[in-house]
Amino acid sequence: MLAAISLVISIAIHFIDPVLIYTSIIAQLGIFVLFIALLVVVGINIRKEVGGYWTFGEAFKAFLIISLILAITATLYNVILMKFIDPDLPQKAAAAIKEAQVNMMEKFGLGKEEIEEALAKSGNMEEKLEPSFKNILTSFGVSIAMYGVLSLILSAILKKKAPVSFNTQPPVEA
Repeated sequence: MLAAISLVISIAIHFIDPVLIYTSIIAQLGIFVLFIALLVVVGINIRKEVGGYWTFGEAFKAFLIISLILAITATLYNVILMKFIDPDLPQKAAAAIKEAQVNMMEKFGLGKEEIEEALAKSGNMEEKLEPSFKNILTSFGVSIAMYGVLSLILSAILKKKAPVSFNTQPPVEA
């Protein structure tokens, strides 16, 4: 379900502004906060379904499976988007990122020479966004690592131990 929500949000953002997700920190943070909230809701629902108690290990395993599905879905979506739906997107996004970086550096008062040097150091953004095997694998690995850390944090927050009972007397039969 989260993967479907992720795809709907990604498609909607792409139709609104294809390069928004690459240039807007506010959009990136908004999506990140939304997904954390959705993961918490899903985690609480899973915990309720398994009886209301969840060990750290059970929670982590569940979040890791969810994370793997989300990472695979996002990777496949990005490959399909950049290879078939909008093959010009890496060029458009690279240009938008460069423009945003230049604007930010100008606001900080950097000169033209310093800006060109900084852009040269950052490398060719279009190559970094192109859906090559290396970039796909790198993107997937980074996603898994980020989701793994998030899974650890959410598992620690949402774990809930069953209460320990010290009742040693046998039940009374009527």
